[in-house]
Amino acid sequence: MGLAHSLEYRFEFLVNLISTLFPIIIQVFLWFAIFDGTRQVVLYGYALPQMLAYVAVAGAVGKFVTTGIEHVINDDIHSGGLAIFLVKPVRYIPFRIFQTIGQKFASSVIMIMFIGAVLVLLRIKVDFVIVPYGVLLFFVALALATLLNFYIFFLVSTSGFWLTEVVRFFHALRLIILVMSGGIFPITVFGETYVSVSRFLPFQYTLFFPISVLTGALPLSEILTGIGLQVLWIGVLWFVAGRVWQIGLKRYVAVGG
Repeated sequence: MGLAHSLEYRFEFLVNLISTLFPIIIQVFLWFAIFDGTRQVVLYGYALPQMLAYVAVAGAVGKFVTTGIEHVINDDIHSGGLAIFLVKPVRYIPFRIFQTIGQKFASSVIMIMFIGAVLVLLRIKVDFVIVPYGVLLFFVALALATLLNFYIFFLVSTSGFWLTEVVRFFHALRLIILVMSGGIFPITVFGETYVSVSRFLPFQYTLFFPISVLTGALPLSEILTGIGLQVLWIGVLWFVAGRVWQIGLKRYVAVGG
C-alpha cells in the first residue's frame, strides 16, 4: 500500500526530489566561500571534501528519514480513522511502520543513485576518499536512523490525543529537530559542549551519525558504538511510545462510522 501510494503522485514525487537540490547547491557555494575566506584546511572537524560530502548527503538522507508519520496519525486521531484499526485484527503501529517502508522504497532507489553520483563527483573534483566499509555500515545506520526517526515523531504525534490543533506545533518541532540532528550543517558547528550533550540524545543518530559514517569522519570503533546506541534508543522510544499510546487510547473518542 505504501509503495503504491508513493508512485501514485508522480509529479509531487518529482518536485520533492528537485526541491532537495536547491539547499544543497546553496550550501556548497557557502562552504566554498567559508573555507576560502578563512584559509583553513579543517573547519569544525571537517576538511573541504568531507564538508561538501556532508551537505550533499544530508539533503538526500534528510528526505529519506523523514516519514511525516505525525500528520498521518494526527489525522487518524482527529478524523476518527483510528477507530477502523481498533475494531479490526490489525496492530496500528506495525501497520504504519511497514507502510512507511513501502513509501520509502521508490525514494530509496533515487537516493542511492544520487549519493553514488555525488561521491563519484567529489572523488573526481576534490579527491574525496571513499571508505568501503563506511558505505556498507552507512546503509545499516540509515535503516536504523529511519526507524528511530519514526518512533521520535510517532511519540510526538501522540500529542494529538490531548491537543486539538497540533500542525504548527509539528512544523516548529520538526525544524528544531532537523537543526539538532545535523540536518542543516554538522552539529560540531555548535561547539564541543553541545556535541557532548547530544551523545545522550537520540537526535544526532537520525542524521548526523549516518552521514558521518559515509563521509569517513568516524573511526570503525565509534561507528559500531553509534549503531549500538541507535538500537538502544529505538528500544527506549518503542517502549515509551507504546505506553503513551495506550494512555492516549483511553482518551480517544470516535462517533459514527
